Amino acid sequence: MYDETGAASARFLLWLAEESGGAVGRRVASDAYAHHERCSLELVEGIVERLAALGWIAVHNDSGAVPPLVSPTATGLAEARAWDEAYADRDSRRRYAKAALFAWWDRAGQHQSGGQNAEDFLWTREAFYCGRQLAYEDLEYAKDHLSLPTPVHVGVAEQGAGVFLSFEQLAQLVQASRPDLSESDGELQQVRELAEALTDAARRGAEPEPGMLQRFLQHSGDLAQAGSRSVGRDMASGMVSEIIQSMLRLG
Repeated sequence: MYDETGAASARFLLWLAEESGGAVGRRVASDAYAHHERCSLELVEGIVERLAALGWIAVHNDSGAVPPLVSPTATGLAEARAWDEAYADRDSRRRYAKAALFAWWDRAGQHQSGGQNAEDFLWTREAFYCGRQLAYEDLEYAKDHLSLPTPVHVGVAEQGAGVFLSFEQLAQLVQASRPDLSESDGELQQVRELAEALTDAARRGAEPEPGMLQRFLQHSGDLAQAGSRSVGRDMASGMVSEIIQSMLRLG
């Protein structure tokens, strides 16, 4: 399961930047976020702890408030501005939408029940990128360009009904979870090359070479997990990492 505290942290930081008027050191009652977001105070405490550890907010315990008063740091405000720029990049936003929509579709069991529409995705936690909700046009783009069959079932060795994710589709999903990397990034190229080699072997009717399959899954997982170091992106990379780790356990 993706980290809910991390997923909410980006929204909290943007909220704090707005509430403080973008002023470093201006104190804001963090418990007000629980009413704004309709979340628990426990979740707010986790967010505060996480952002303070990153150095993006300062915690002021002298008031005795629980959760405490907080203020944005210069580093935190700079991060929030970077997220503004990332969200404004339509291509990055849409790559994220593809990864998030697929992961939500599979986790919600759509391949089993088919009981929900893709539009329901926009009401979920996954539909936030860099702290902001995706636009309907991003959902439409993801639906039109995902190129994944339904019903979809992820796995490499499971038995039973369903359509399994191909090596090439998994490589595309890893790339979609890392919109911060360019198409020519060497790490992404290695994932694509391994996927291509495994696909070629499969087309010849050969079983996947265990060592190559392990390298592909491990490298894909490491690449996706590296994206979770940024709070704004850990939603997508966390979901992709979850998929890959389950495949490693099955392999």
